[in-house]
Amino acid sequence: MKKHLLIIGSPEPSSSGFLLPFLDTFLKDPRFDVRILVDHQTNYQFDLAQEQDSIDSALSVTLHFPIYWYSMPALMKAWLDSILTFGWAFDAKGGLLEGKPLLSSVTTGAPLSSYQSNGKNLRPLDTYLHHLERTAEYAGFNYIGLVATDQVRGDNLNAAARKQKEAICAKLGINAIA
Repeated sequence: MKKHLLIIGSPEPSSSGFLLPFLDTFLKDPRFDVRILVDHQTNYQFDLAQEQDSIDSALSVTLHFPIYWYSMPALMKAWLDSILTFGWAFDAKGGLLEGKPLLSSVTTGAPLSSYQSNGKNLRPLDTYLHHLERTAEYAGFNYIGLVATDQVRGDNLNAAARKQKEAICAKLGINAIA
């Protein structure tokens, strides 16, 4: 049975208070295959065939990561760089992933309201991830957007994790409850 693929690109998943309840919501959902990149790499090297097969067999791909300096962590970038290869993800004629949905799911340390032209971060959050959107499109993915959660701490962790899952499922066009 094909599943939705959730790729976790946090280099230190155990240090994130949000990530544990977030993962729990997906690990209990049989419609999702969860891959935690730090567990599938050695010195930022990945099993190319295994990673590409996980994408090939997925209904959709969601990349979840914390925002690091207005971008993705190096682990997520290394994964993209090694997996999206010529001949598999694209060729001289264009993308080969044939419209497979790809979604970005991020957490930020700053309030989401600060990501606007008059906010502290000066631009909307999606503009900082335009490179990911363009990479996805170049490889043939159907980039379906971004969902974000901000400043998740303390007692709000479980509620924030459920809310983020609901936002992901809404973008994928499925019910948040299996």
